[in-house]
Amino acid sequence: MKRIHFCLLLSAFCLSANAQVVATTPRGVVVAHDNVIELFDGENRIWSAPGVRTPETVVSSKDQIAVLDPLNDEARIVELATGRGRTVRTGETPIAGVFIGSALYLLERDARALERIGADGTRASIPTPADPAFLRQRNGVLYVYSRAEGMVLEVATSPFAARRTAKTAAFGSDFEVDGRSAYVVQPRAGKIAVVSLATMKPSGTMDVGAVPVDLDVASRTLAIADPSAKRVWLLEGAQSTSQAFLRGFVRGLLGLGLFGGRASQFPTGVDRVMARGGRWYAYDSSSGTLYRFTKRASATVAKNVGPQRFTITDGGVFVWNDAVRRLQKLNPDGESKDMHQVRAQHR
Repeated sequence: MKRIHFCLLLSAFCLSANAQVVATTPRGVVVAHDNVIELFDGENRIWSAPGVRTPETVVSSKDQIAVLDPLNDEARIVELATGRGRTVRTGETPIAGVFIGSALYLLERDARALERIGADGTRASIPTPADPAFLRQRNGVLYVYSRAEGMVLEVATSPFAARRTAKTAAFGSDFEVDGRSAYVVQPRAGKIAVVSLATMKPSGTMDVGAVPVDLDVASRTLAIADPSAKRVWLLEGAQSTSQAFLRGFVRGLLGLGLFGGRASQFPTGVDRVMARGGRWYAYDSSSGTLYRFTKRASATVAKNVGPQRFTITDGGVFVWNDAVRRLQKLNPDGESKDMHQVRAQHR
């Protein structure tokens, strides 16, 4: 038992010592590591400022960032223009956040709370259902998905108050919202559960792939990463309550996507999907491989990249190289010099 406990402590120490997060902001790329936060314009450093011990998440607005440390229950709020900032104590385990105006909203998992920190230091908190895991915002309204109870909580920001709840699938692996719907990814069931934001009621499911795990939404298109099938499935977003169910059910039953059944295929099992700058990207966390893909083909952009050591901007892909302590940019198309083209396989 002592040996197991020692190994767990050693593992936690190693993770903490190597924590780095790279994120895109309106003023450049931020790298948080080793109690330091740095802002880069391309590969040139603009400023360096004090950070947190174990950074895990960076939240950005047009003029501020917040670097979250869930192990030490802290957040460092920094002005992008100057690098000046302040460290605030948070509730237990801050895992996600969003700026609306000058206020920072933090999702605190173990505290089961959504906290508001105003620019003037005022604070308020709203309780959430058990295991709050994802925080999203749409038009100034916040949505919290709690995995254990399968609940979506809608929160108004002015005034700051819980508004409505919706019961949906529990233990989802991802949660996203668009203009009309909220989507919960269900890996075990191979489905996407849909909630209407207008009514805050379930509006059907979509059958997608074998083991869908991650989702992104862009221009009313859903991209779903399915590592078991080594594919990203492309589906049309829900248009209405009846259409969401009908389209999702029929397409899932027939194995069809929005683009005539075409889905990008990869040599490894991708488990993250991202839309940036009009391009689609997919990432395999087990091998550290980043891909760019279209409806017809995929291409390797970078290999052996840690899950938090890269970020994608409209102008390209930036990777933090810890060996030389530098931020490195791939070429403007997000392609490395040794890009390898892989033709997609179609059903």
